[in-house]
Amino acid sequence: MSDLNMILAAKCAPEEEVLFDVCKSGIKAVELYLSKELLGGVSYISRLCKKYPLRYAVHAPNDGFALDELAELTKNINAEIVVFHNNYWEDEWVGIVGRFKDLSARLCIENIHSVHEPVKFMKRYDMGRCLDIEHLQIQCAGVYEEAFIPIIKEASHIHLSGYRHGSSLWHTHIHHSPEHGMYMLGLLKKTNYNGFVVSEAKVSLQTYAEFKKLRQFYESWKRK
Repeated sequence: MSDLNMILAAKCAPEEEVLFDVCKSGIKAVELYLSKELLGGVSYISRLCKKYPLRYAVHAPNDGFALDELAELTKNINAEIVVFHNNYWEDEWVGIVGRFKDLSARLCIENIHSVHEPVKFMKRYDMGRCLDIEHLQIQCAGVYEEAFIPIIKEASHIHLSGYRHGSSLWHTHIHHSPEHGMYMLGLLKKTNYNGFVVSEAKVSLQTYAEFKKLRQFYESWKRK
């Protein structure tokens, strides 16, 4: 298989031990989960992240605004993507877009209940689509390739997990559902997706052993 433009990434909080394990596993990118409390320590998080040769995306906190702190962290660690849930008021969105206008990071809206949620932001504010494929499968009760492909083609950033419809594999790593993971990665390749593929796993699965299995699974898929 020729070189791909997809970048495998892990999702985790900005914690020393976890970032160390990500790097040790050979994974090259991370999406940082953030909270209002965590963003109270922007200087510490910035120093911590700079210790590791990783590419970064950040997920805006869902429990508070912390806009200046989020922008500061994004700038400090050269984050390439900032992901938002649709949980702000209209005037807050105007402020968000204005605060980030001088930064190079791509602002993206994640689909939660419906894949159509991000469209109004993409149109009004020229924001990108963070496509959460676990959420999309729940919405559609399965995978419908013909319908999924046009949505994937619009994506700037992707969340993928081991979840498949009817399973209990919510927020597990991609390799927890090997056949489905191979299929979904193949679908991304088919659309020429170019960006992060974030393995969105719960905290209990954010270990060196799991990160290593994830990277090995991804490298195995690339060789096919």
